[in-house]
Amino acid sequence: MKKVTLIAAATLAAIAGASQAADVQIYGRVDEGLRYTRTHDQGDDKGTIEMRHNRATSRWGFNITEDISPETKVKIYLESGFYSDTGTFDNTKNQIFQRRSILAVQSKTWGELGGGRFGTVQSTMGPYSMGLLNWDPYATSYGQASIGSTFANTGRVNNGLNWISPKMAGWRLGVSYSLGDTSDDDYATYTDRDHTLALAADYKSENIYFSVTASNVEYGNKENSAQTKDGQTFGVGGWYAVLPSTKIYAAAQYQKHWDTAAGLSTKDLTAAGLTNGDELRAGGFDGYSLLLGATYEVGKNKFLGEVQYFDGEFANDSSADYKFTVLSAAWEYKLAKKIWYYVAATHSFDGGSISNIDYAVNADAHQCATEFMTGIQMNF
Repeated sequence: MKKVTLIAAATLAAIAGASQAADVQIYGRVDEGLRYTRTHDQGDDKGTIEMRHNRATSRWGFNITEDISPETKVKIYLESGFYSDTGTFDNTKNQIFQRRSILAVQSKTWGELGGGRFGTVQSTMGPYSMGLLNWDPYATSYGQASIGSTFANTGRVNNGLNWISPKMAGWRLGVSYSLGDTSDDDYATYTDRDHTLALAADYKSENIYFSVTASNVEYGNKENSAQTKDGQTFGVGGWYAVLPSTKIYAAAQYQKHWDTAAGLSTKDLTAAGLTNGDELRAGGFDGYSLLLGATYEVGKNKFLGEVQYFDGEFANDSSADYKFTVLSAAWEYKLAKKIWYYVAATHSFDGGSISNIDYAVNADAHQCATEFMTGIQMNF
């Protein structure tokens, strides 16, 4: 921990020095609240209450920009997440800037090219997301209300390159590619790494946002991987402002050979009851996800509601199917310019022939649940 602290201090000192020449923005948010969860899988009902973030992960970070010509600037994005109830990093590897660590060059003519650790253009993570993050009224808020509960998410990648085009008549193009994670011994060479490719195109005006995405993850490249097929996603979604106070959100996605099905992981499934368990895990899941939601704002109040649905099956055995539904609602009240009080609730249920299968690795890997959340978030 001492080593991490020294690195953090050195980073802050370097940024302080850079601020004399560059434009440095320090930002963050702290979210703290209570969450009551009652699981109801396989008749095993149990309730827990805990203190945790609900509306958003607590975080702090830096956006640093310096012009090198009238047309071009260099940018740095650094962001770290933490648990506000304990003050610890919100990751198991004690990475300081695990949420994003990017050095980028932005041109008015050619767009922005960035490299480092980031969420892909398909993912729920900024700053480059052109897909999932913009299709959901909750984005990544409120537990299982997040779009990641039912939609396949490429997430963050290491050793990545990302390009976003300039806006042209409201349209942009985006590409993300990961060279692989060299910290894992199972990725000894470039060809052994599970490279991720994501593509996106979006359009935005005052009243509408629309985007299409596609992605490919080379699961089969990793040595000792149970999955031998590469995974793909194809999605479309966005929102439409029917009134200045009201937005309707909708999204759909097709997944092929993906390693999860609405959070149900192929790695955690036991072969109990499935005589061809290894074969099923090798092919991953095929399926589709749907989302319909809305937001309504009046005064300092914002109301949100949504329904999500996943329907899929093992690619190598269509009789082993799985379905998952999430219902959710939330109320947010703006106490001040950057402070929100919130109340939210979610309820999920599943179905299909594999919905009651036990887990060999993690018995809590996926559970249907009812959640109630309340708390306060402050941005700075």
